[in-house]
Amino acid sequence: MYDARAVRWQNPDTTACTASSALMMLNMATYWQNYAPASGAVPVASQPTGWKPDVTYARQESILAYQRKTGTMLLSWPGADAHGWRDSLNYYGWGSIKAGVYTDQSFTSFDAAAKATVMAIALYRKPVGILSMAGNHAQIVTGYRVTGGDPRTGTTSFTVVGVYLTDPLRSHGFRDHYVPLATWKSGGKTIRFTPYEMTNSPYVDPIDGHQGNAEWDGKWVTIAPVE
Repeated sequence: MYDARAVRWQNPDTTACTASSALMMLNMATYWQNYAPASGAVPVASQPTGWKPDVTYARQESILAYQRKTGTMLLSWPGADAHGWRDSLNYYGWGSIKAGVYTDQSFTSFDAAAKATVMAIALYRKPVGILSMAGNHAQIVTGYRVTGGDPRTGTTSFTVVGVYLTDPLRSHGFRDHYVPLATWKSGGKTIRFTPYEMTNSPYVDPIDGHQGNAEWDGKWVTIAPVE
């Protein structure tokens, strides 16, 4: 799903990884045209209805402000958390914080998170966000390689070989970067998908009723489409 027209570095705001990621995810989902389900697949994927592609710093910063306003993170910390990231995708992309097109999800194992990430991209034709660096940084998964069955049909009989990763931080330099599964699981800290360890989201989310810290602690966290 990567599209070079859709991307921007979060810089000069090094705290805006979730906002820049949300902006790029909505851009890519808007540019992508093939939302027809594969043969045998049940889900109908939802293309953004209220978003026009935008790569400006001003739009990034407005998204960040919205994420901070609606999330569950302490505002004494910079940036935003998974709830705010999810909220901004639904609000800016589909016109309502309660649209429910994107949800925050957490998994007790890397393998489960990797497989669910591939399924979400395959079925719903939209990028998936991940909380990397122990929850301290946002990245985007825009594609995958698998062996076995085709996840676009809804089958889970496949093995993930690798994913395509885009990182909003200029110093990391990842743009549509292919990452083999072993590297995504055990590579260097800027590319490894690790369990969430942040403790700065103590509030209960009004959308899903969960406290951020309790919901994500020690788990692999994604922001994934469900329609």
